[in-house]
Amino acid sequence: MTALLTWEGAVLCRHRRTGDVVRRSLSGSFDDAEPLDIGIPVETLQASFANHLRADDDLSFDVAEGPLKGWHVSRSEDRRSINLSRDGQFLSATHRTDNLALAAQAKDWEGFTPVSDMEFGVLLNLFRSDWLIRSTGQFVPGSAVTAVPFHEINIGTVRADLRWQMPLDLSQWPNRLTLLRDGWSIQQICRYRPLVYFAAFGDEAIMAQFAIATRSLVDFGGYDGDIAVLTDRDPAEIERMLPRSVPSRCIVLPIEARDRMAFMAARYAIADWADGWKYQPILYVDTDTVFDADIASMLQAIALSDRLSAPVEHMSPLRSSAPVGAGLLQLDGHDPGSRYGFNSGTMGIPNLASHATTLRLIAKIVANRASSEGREALQFADQEIANYVGYRTGCFDTTLLSPYVRVGGEGVTPTEGRRGLVHFWAVSGGERRAAKMAEYAAALERTDPY
Repeated sequence: MTALLTWEGAVLCRHRRTGDVVRRSLSGSFDDAEPLDIGIPVETLQASFANHLRADDDLSFDVAEGPLKGWHVSRSEDRRSINLSRDGQFLSATHRTDNLALAAQAKDWEGFTPVSDMEFGVLLNLFRSDWLIRSTGQFVPGSAVTAVPFHEINIGTVRADLRWQMPLDLSQWPNRLTLLRDGWSIQQICRYRPLVYFAAFGDEAIMAQFAIATRSLVDFGGYDGDIAVLTDRDPAEIERMLPRSVPSRCIVLPIEARDRMAFMAARYAIADWADGWKYQPILYVDTDTVFDADIASMLQAIALSDRLSAPVEHMSPLRSSAPVGAGLLQLDGHDPGSRYGFNSGTMGIPNLASHATTLRLIAKIVANRASSEGREALQFADQEIANYVGYRTGCFDTTLLSPYVRVGGEGVTPTEGRRGLVHFWAVSGGERRAAKMAEYAAALERTDPY
């Protein structure tokens, strides 16, 4: 399909009932009309790089068939949009009316921007999704995206003339889109549709931790997005553990996991959940986590990143600390020098389109080592291997999440400065860990959260 956009951010449509050609705003409803397919390949109409190489962006031909039969197509004065003329009159999208008119001259209102079916879908989604501006971090809800004269679209501080964007670069869509201000200044936007997920397996102490973690995520983390849990528990049981407002936006992903090693590695199965690819960013947290401050800034930082992220462990040198993969690095002949490892119990994933390959690589090595060396060969299996993969590929950032994460333990209180979340991995024993989490959550409730 090839559709035509008008100068004020509308698309030419065919009315479903009357058959008339009408205009519908990209930000509005298409219930009564559908985009008019003009029947001309979009490649014929859009000015391409090949046109530049030939120093030839002229366009002039008569349409022999289809909805525009009898009309003459020519390039507009801007050399990017097109004009449609017949009998010396130009088709005109006059201001603030639903109908089209004819004009004696081709000026601003007579220019139409050709877009493909996929590009039309992208433009619709700009108004129906939330965004982050890459250069500033500004959050822009879809409701604030606007189309303005002439041929421009505003997404927060990003203002782009649609004529100079075509054909769109969709190599990172739907997660990211690069637009050009003034035809050359790079402006990138990132979709913001967050997911927080857990892996909840094991005894009742683990499930008690999960209940505390999800409650704190909502009550103190200020999170109102979707939540997923990889688990072997019945969905009804999981639902009973959740805060009252959560079940409608909680996705239970059933997974069989037979032992501690499987419980620890199950988090990487998120890469194979098809619906997970719709989210950006994705935050994984262990069940022994208490959220103690709004996490919006943390989620936005993950969404804007190009790398996976996990908090650094300054007590765990990669050269000598087994829990962060020192043994594997030594066996593989690598000396990481003075670098430190990270804790994989908190993991930021910008999106699965870019990072599922790395998550699957970790999962594959976990499975291969367990098969060749025994399931208990690596005490900290997933974390050791994640650090090994992170060092070998350079795909993990250990600076992004670190400012948001504290380690929970004896004497850790909310009054010491809340960052976003507290990870209670340093407390030994599942029941004792759950008790410490409950104590911290109770202290949060007694303290003014802001």
